[in-house]
Amino acid sequence: MRLLIPLVVGALQTMPVLAKEGDTFRLFASYGSTYDDNLFRLAENEGSGTPRDDFSGSLSAGLTMNWTIGRQNITANLTETQVRYQRNTSLDYDGHDYQAAWNWRLGNHLSGNLGTGESVTQSSFSNVSQINNQVLRQRHFGRVDWELHPRWRIGLGGEQADNTNGASSLSTQNFQQQSYDIGLTYITPKGSSLGFQARRVDSTFPNPQVINVFFPPFPLSLITPPSVTVKDNSYQQTEYALNGDWRFSGKLSLQGRLGWIGRSYANSQQGSFPGFTVALSTRPDFSGVSGRLSGNWSVTGKTSLSASVYQEPSDAGDINAITALNQGASINGAWLVREKWRLNTGATFVKRSFQGDPGVSQNKDNTLGVSLSLGYTPIRAVSLNVGLSSGSRDSDNTVEDYKFHSLFANVRADF
Repeated sequence: MRLLIPLVVGALQTMPVLAKEGDTFRLFASYGSTYDDNLFRLAENEGSGTPRDDFSGSLSAGLTMNWTIGRQNITANLTETQVRYQRNTSLDYDGHDYQAAWNWRLGNHLSGNLGTGESVTQSSFSNVSQINNQVLRQRHFGRVDWELHPRWRIGLGGEQADNTNGASSLSTQNFQQQSYDIGLTYITPKGSSLGFQARRVDSTFPNPQVINVFFPPFPLSLITPPSVTVKDNSYQQTEYALNGDWRFSGKLSLQGRLGWIGRSYANSQQGSFPGFTVALSTRPDFSGVSGRLSGNWSVTGKTSLSASVYQEPSDAGDINAITALNQGASINGAWLVREKWRLNTGATFVKRSFQGDPGVSQNKDNTLGVSLSLGYTPIRAVSLNVGLSSGSRDSDNTVEDYKFHSLFANVRADF
């Protein structure tokens, strides 16, 4: 797979753009360039001497597949990526994204999917600041749906996820997660649906997180060993939710989920610290209402809007493994200016309220982001995009504050 990028780039130079609607296999290549004036998301007076702004380039190439055999459908995506920085060259990395799924159907009443995936990406600097951390994510999933009646469906699903951080300082954030769900859904004659789902999530963090180390002063250190305080991020979570998908018309649809989540932390002592006295700092359990409402509206033939509001606890993928209640909203708009020109804009807002985790130095923060981009498609298989984005975070711990502005441009071609 490491040979994929030069092969596809070579194809760009020697082949016409050949991608056609309905092709089973497609090669693609893209290149993007970004300028960011606060790459590491530093506070105003933080990181003196650190080059805050930088240019980066991202080259991607790969293969997509969409193959239908009778009632069976197989999809795959194989992507290789190279990211290079102009000033902070130590952050350069090579990533990939491999995904494959079999969407199967048996008879008239049984269907489902079976799939796997693996990716390597760089952690957002808003979470890890100046650490060059590549995250290996592996995922395996499967699902079975039984149409017991033209209006009723029962579904069972399961998923295994493993996250491994490349930076040794973030090894405490490695986790393995298993999730299972069962649901019953009613489908209306017009295609809307309403269902009930129960879900269980088990997240295991094998490496305890150190939040404090104490070395006794001399001469007490001669008789008293040093101590370390740790916390266990592993938890079990149970969810019950009502899910709805309402198709009011061909132009307007709403998707909603409302439920209850209960999370219980294991709070067990793991790992070995030879020569240290180990103390376990317990994490508080969490329970409460969780929900999300999203809508899509085709205002006219050339304009569309989508929006969402939500309240959800943070998940295991949060690099800080914290218990936080996230409340947020987003809105995105698109305008087909002309046949080949498209204007996109968006705004997001997230408020995080921290739930008293040991070692977390803030109670809440607010993050705001806006973006504007212009896309041009000279021919169907080639697209160009330029734009700008800006964002800020306001925290009650000022060292967590930041502001940034960025400009970006990219081009993609399918063969």
